[in-house]
Amino acid sequence: MKTRTVWLPPGRVAPGMTLAVPVIGRDGKTLLAAGVTLDPTTLDRLTRRGVEALAVSEIDARDPAELARERAASEERLRHLFRGEGSDARSELHAALLAWRLEELQ
Repeated sequence: MKTRTVWLPPGRVAPGMTLAVPVIGRDGKTLLAAGVTLDPTTLDRLTRRGVEALAVSEIDARDPAELARERAASEERLRHLFRGEGSDARSELHAALLAWRLEELQ
């Protein structure tokens, strides 16, 4: 069963969901490790601490056509953001971001 990482505001995270990446506080310390199963108390504490989004794992039920549409949309968004003349560094950043986004959509 394939999973994917999605970023959600704490209010949209359901108890029982699992953190995909650690939650890091403003001071740089780890508040919660990846793999922690979230419960209502923990979600409430994170909300009170001002956490705006959590990366959670969910089953990836997207079909190949949906993935293809998401890949095309990501490519188009990046083309728009990096439109116009640019430096080598800008081109490298564009390529790195595109590779990262497309890797997430496999």
